[in-house]
Amino acid sequence: MANKWDERKKAQEEEYFVKKERELLAKMKAKQEDEAKEAAKKASYMKCPKCGDSLKERSFQKILIDQCVACHGIWLDAGELEEVAEKEGGSWLGKFWQKNA
Repeated sequence: MANKWDERKKAQEEEYFVKKERELLAKMKAKQEDEAKEAAKKASYMKCPKCGDSLKERSFQKILIDQCVACHGIWLDAGELEEVAEKEGGSWLGKFWQKNA
């Protein structure tokens, strides 16, 4: 009798953990889909403020900046100018930033 009880309890535990694992996988999949939608949305709305053409992310000293594919203008997101100025400490930009900070 105890053996059947133990088997039933074990089966319920396994069922519980399988259910929890499925829920977790569903949450992870939903999060991944949301992130993919956000990335696609960001890519589609990133337009050059000057000419309206698309912006493309490129790496400048390991900092991702946005560059227009048409007029080649460079656009920086919040905090990116500070990052560039820190890396370019000896340049005019770095000196200017340190002086005015």
